[in-house]
Amino acid sequence: MKTKMKQIKEKTTKGNLLLSVLIAVVAIVFAACSSDVVLNDIAESQTDTPKAIGFTSFSEKITRADIDLEYYHNTFVVYGTKQSTVDNAIQYVFGGKATALGNQDGVTCTYDAASTTVTGYWKYDNPRYWDKQAEYDFIAYAPDNAPLRYFYNAADAQVGDPNNEFVTNADYTLAGTNLQATATTAEKVKGFTGPGVDLDLMISAAKPQSGSNNDDVALVFKHILSKLNVTFAKADVLNDATVTVTSVEITGLKEKGSYNESDYVNDEFTKTSGWTTIDVTPSTYKLAYSGSQALNNSAGSALYFIESLVMPQTIADDQVTLKAKYTIQTGGYSENYTYQLDLYDVEALRKYFDGYNYTLKFTIQPNVIKFDADVTVWENQLASNQTIN
Repeated sequence: MKTKMKQIKEKTTKGNLLLSVLIAVVAIVFAACSSDVVLNDIAESQTDTPKAIGFTSFSEKITRADIDLEYYHNTFVVYGTKQSTVDNAIQYVFGGKATALGNQDGVTCTYDAASTTVTGYWKYDNPRYWDKQAEYDFIAYAPDNAPLRYFYNAADAQVGDPNNEFVTNADYTLAGTNLQATATTAEKVKGFTGPGVDLDLMISAAKPQSGSNNDDVALVFKHILSKLNVTFAKADVLNDATVTVTSVEITGLKEKGSYNESDYVNDEFTKTSGWTTIDVTPSTYKLAYSGSQALNNSAGSALYFIESLVMPQTIADDQVTLKAKYTIQTGGYSENYTYQLDLYDVEALRKYFDGYNYTLKFTIQPNVIKFDADVTVWENQLASNQTIN
């Protein structure tokens, strides 16, 4: 699957105070040059000492800095098949033979920085060794407790065959985990690992690899949920005042859904999610911060108050509401404020798409409300700006 640049323009909204909103949407995709499952075969011929199939995996975090996959998760599940170049026989190298549709489990790899086994830092049971007279195909998902399976389209199918796909083996329900329960100046990204908290679900594209050479096999992963961040900052005109955020709450998003990779389309003409949402009635689901956090002066960094996974979905008018409460104190006088925003009023927030990271930035300042919308697909795009007087 290919990710293409797309810019989404925002729409104005209403309010009583000046808030500047930057909406950054990024497709969360592991870089092909750094997000690799590496399979090295140093044998020069089939009669040499066989080389075990080992895994090295890298990922790209939200700030686009290259980091190891274990920053997100310490496990992944890999599926692999090989086909002999001698007699075309097919073998299931990682995961058992698919004797019926959708019934095959892959092999779990677990990260161990102290590992000295032949499989390397990503350990798995029963090492497999390269066959230099075979062609391999690999695919994976992370973490191992994700509610996912790689679905084969036929009993004798190989990894990467047409119509094979990742699917959820049960409906998945988000809990509303907020990594910014204590507000900080940067996205944390790491922490959606379950159990008891939401899972950052990731899948890779299928990648072929010949057993006859030493080339690395790069599995390019992507996140399949959306992520929503909310930050607050104050304008320089309030540097002599103390602005304290006490509550941020988002309600109305749907939290339950099922995933079918065959439904996913993301090209220049069509954007169709792989997720189908399921209504929960009644629903108490919300993304929330509650505390008392003073904002930095305008020269300082904005603070993150919400960092949560979101089920990909398209929202309706009056469905999803953000409500923020804060105080402005000057000298001995303090005043409370409540700001409410219908997210549908901001066009770029009407659709939450697979693998996109949305950042909604507020700047508090008296009298007017300003909006600044920047939408990206993992690469920077030009901003779309609008001011409401």
